Amino acid sequence: MKKKVCIIGFNYSYSVLLKSFNISKKFNVTGIAGKKSRKISSSNSFKYYTSWKKMIMEQKPEIIAIGIPPREQEKILPYLLKNKINFICEKPITNNLKKLNFFVKLSKLNNNIKLIDLNFITIPAIQKFKKLLRKEKLNGDTKITIDWYFKPKSLNNKLSWKNSEKKIGGELNNFFFQLISVVYYLFGNLKIKIINKKNHYYNFVFKSKKISLDVNFFSRSKTNLFKIQFQNKFKSISLINKSKDYHNNFYINLNGKKIYKKNFPSSKGRIFASKMILDIFLNKNKNLKKYLVFQRGLDIQKKIINL
Repeated sequence: MKKKVCIIGFNYSYSVLLKSFNISKKFNVTGIAGKKSRKISSSNSFKYYTSWKKMIMEQKPEIIAIGIPPREQEKILPYLLKNKINFICEKPITNNLKKLNFFVKLSKLNNNIKLIDLNFITIPAIQKFKKLLRKEKLNGDTKITIDWYFKPKSLNNKLSWKNSEKKIGGELNNFFFQLISVVYYLFGNLKIKIINKKNHYYNFVFKSKKISLDVNFFSRSKTNLFKIQFQNKFKSISLINKSKDYHNNFYINLNGKKIYKKNFPSSKGRIFASKMILDIFLNKNKNLKKYLVFQRGLDIQKKIINL
């Protein structure tokens, strides 16, 4: 029997989340809530609402998927947590430490499934890179560097929350959040320190007792580069993406030679990435679940707030 789902949000939710649920064919989206009245095609199987709370009360879904700006999401999360409703939310979560601690407290009161859409770690090349790292010894002789240079697609949209720290956006809340999730996935929970910051360029050190990562992050670059490089005395392994597509076109080099490249099964990598996370509700992808739980998102958000 299909799991009953309701979605909060329309634009991103309709173009990505709804399609992700439909690919699986194990979910039945019965309701979508948006802020304004819309004419919905009769061919759609879901009912449209302008009140997310009314939608939940009427539809009684097993799962809620949130795809709205963080300031609005911040208002909805307490309701879902208090009422023990399974959900998947988006990052960022909040920029307020008091609210974050409140979410932590509420989250501990129930065992419902609470996920966050940290979709970078579903990318095939990143998963393969993790498998290769498992074979290596990480210690003080290991050199690990991370470079992410890009220019956000939303930069020219002055009204976008993604460009406003007041709206819980900005380069750290929106993009650096994803990078921390990848570091968590590959190397574990590391301490973060800003070494240098100037004109949207950051140099960070991620550190534990065993390893240290040199991280360069620049969100006003004219070229695109995502690169994680592992080096020791014997080999160099690099994870690389030079394209504007954040979810496809990754490849892996071993000692400078390409050894792996695998994309999602279509150009819509974002949709397939979210689909892999949604499958956790079906008791699949258990190896990814601990990296995608809401608590992991709260941990990452707290690191950003404390920078």
